[in-house]
Amino acid sequence: MRWLQISIKSPPEYVEPLTHLFNLHGEGSASVEHPGGYNPDEGETPNPTDWITIKGWLPFDETTESRKTAIDVGIRLIRHFVELPEIKQQEVNDEQWRNQKFAPIRIGKNLVILPRSADFKKKKSDVLITLEPGLAFGTGHHPTTRMCLEEIEKIIKPNDRILDVGCGSGILSIAALALGAQHATGIDIENDAVNASIRNVKDAGFLSQSTILSGSFPHDELTSGDFDIVVANIAANVLIKLADTIVATVAEDGIIIISGVLKTRINDVISAFEFAGGKVQSLRQLEDWTTTLIKRSR
Repeated sequence: MRWLQISIKSPPEYVEPLTHLFNLHGEGSASVEHPGGYNPDEGETPNPTDWITIKGWLPFDETTESRKTAIDVGIRLIRHFVELPEIKQQEVNDEQWRNQKFAPIRIGKNLVILPRSADFKKKKSDVLITLEPGLAFGTGHHPTTRMCLEEIEKIIKPNDRILDVGCGSGILSIAALALGAQHATGIDIENDAVNASIRNVKDAGFLSQSTILSGSFPHDELTSGDFDIVVANIAANVLIKLADTIVATVAEDGIIIISGVLKTRINDVISAFEFAGGKVQSLRQLEDWTTTLIKRSR
């Protein structure tokens, strides 16, 4: 069988919507490829501002043109926010498509996002997050996802219970479980995200320690004060609306990680959480995005 390989380069903050677009209309999982030139063994990390290549594959059949058109429409919409190059196209055969190699992504001190197709030699200290990049949202390339992973790695304790509001691909739940959490619960309103999260936690070997819920938050199956860590990597307006519920859901002295917030909106979000009974522990910024740790104070 013949395939049309499509690829485009993007700044890090637009990688996730583009991979979602490629997955929605392509076949199989899109890949995200960070440029090389750094040595993890020397403590070096990728430049967070480097542009990243996203690849997807379309089968050559009666659906090819309609799939290409849908992807082109999505890219035109994204170009309202950022100037992107033209899509590159290349014909590949079945063997080339199956044997695509996706590079692992190192994040934080020891976390490694490891695509199932990657060639990788594990170091003793590595904590692996088995995930096929590009499924739903959450690949580790976006600044907010990266910062959430780094904060989870810093604060997670053995047997913690974690809630991920807007779980996307399930990457944050998988990371928490790989780091020793007792149980992870994810919730999302998007069916694609729910299905991807279930598939990913299963493939990572954590299905029995996970609960993935479909629907809005608050949810009937979630109990107040039941979680040691609540992470919400979602839009500022949604965080403001849910501040009371999120604070109520975390245990006393529990930690809330809020992300997905541009620096221009963070003061509004912090005010909502402080009013709801939270106290800011730390605030960090990567590019124009922020991640804030909030402790429940009452």
